[in-house]
Amino acid sequence: MQRHGLFGTSGIRGVVNVDFDSVLAMRLGVALANILEKGTLTVARDTRTSGQMLSSAFEAGVVAGGLEVIDLGVLPTPVLAYLTRLLRAASGAVITASHNPPEFNGIKLFDTDGKAYSDAFQSQVEHALSSEELACASWDRLGEVSSSDYSFHYVEMILGRMELGKTWKVAVDFGSGSAYQVGFELLRSLRCDVVSLNAQPDGVFPGRNPEPTPESLSVLMTTVRNMGCDIGFAYDGDANRVSFVDETGRFVDGDVALAAFASHKVRRQGKGCVALPVDTSLAVQEAVEKNGGQVTWTKVGDTNVAEAIKGNKAIFGGEPCGAWIHPDFHLCPDGVLSSVLLLKALEEEGMTSHEFFSGIKRYPMKRGKIQCQNLAKSEVMKIIASNLPKALGRKVGITETDGIRVQVPEGWVLVRPSGTEPAIRVTAEARSDPLVEHLFNTTYKLCSDTARENVN
Repeated sequence: MQRHGLFGTSGIRGVVNVDFDSVLAMRLGVALANILEKGTLTVARDTRTSGQMLSSAFEAGVVAGGLEVIDLGVLPTPVLAYLTRLLRAASGAVITASHNPPEFNGIKLFDTDGKAYSDAFQSQVEHALSSEELACASWDRLGEVSSSDYSFHYVEMILGRMELGKTWKVAVDFGSGSAYQVGFELLRSLRCDVVSLNAQPDGVFPGRNPEPTPESLSVLMTTVRNMGCDIGFAYDGDANRVSFVDETGRFVDGDVALAAFASHKVRRQGKGCVALPVDTSLAVQEAVEKNGGQVTWTKVGDTNVAEAIKGNKAIFGGEPCGAWIHPDFHLCPDGVLSSVLLLKALEEEGMTSHEFFSGIKRYPMKRGKIQCQNLAKSEVMKIIASNLPKALGRKVGITETDGIRVQVPEGWVLVRPSGTEPAIRVTAEARSDPLVEHLFNTTYKLCSDTARENVN
């Protein structure tokens, strides 16, 4: 992996031993120790087969740099983030590739407050790596690694702040990921009747793809419907995302779920700011504003959403992929916490899950991605930005906050390089099916042709 632009929208990611290997992990540990100079780091990992190798290498680098490490074992990313703040660690790190396939892995870093590091700090880390001047501590000043299970603090924190008024029957697809233990324990402690799927930790993810999509959750949808569950939850590999299935067995679109919960949050508080990335449906903005709230738009990526929440004192923020941030608790997207708060919202609204999500006005939207080598992304995006407005014809405006977003009468289309995988993402939304098909198909073809012509 190149030493410039290592960090995407959610840490560093790549194919194991191709883009991200133990050497890079170890050097990253030394670099972080050099920057921080003192303190303790918390480290966790998801269930991927490469997790132990990479976490051991990273920890070796931190120790070589003279800092201490607390190895927390297999934990969801949000639990690691929360414990980093609770334990007053100088920094935290989780070895994960989140929703990516099993051959991928990566690392995400958190500051002492349990918030993902800013772009400025990540650039500082990249500079340290590229300087070739990493300094190791002398033999008598090396750090040490200790191992502890502090996950009970996370469960106790949530149980101490809320309770549910009824026994919910919930089907949960853990996807063989890192929420298999903490998620189950929390839901059972809240008196939920839990029907578990893919609850065995397995880094090959044999039950389904780590990304919880309609295509990967067919078994969950059938289980919810056939077993009379009130709702279904599904997590990605590190449980910073959650997807929902209502009691009819219907997969809930991510924008619909985000709009329903955001509007509930604003309605309960009477007002408030909600942070949303630029690829979010206008339906979410309409739902928030209809209930007295306001929206602040951000670049795509939970790090950017967290920064906007903190900077604007927002009451909630989230992405359509199911990465929701609840600042009342902490500033990391948390799929397990989102599940519990969704159940609480259903109780407060006195609704079934189907009723809760059905009140959202929907517009036709299409999302897709085109494979594109990381090294080619910059050139491909330049060509697309130059040609897309002309290809679409009449337009209202163009913004380049994150990729290129072209606004046309009654719709919009966004093209942006993925920050988590070698791909270009395309999102189109319009007030009619023919228009969204035109926007998406025209843009997708342009992106596909451009990416194909720029293969290295």
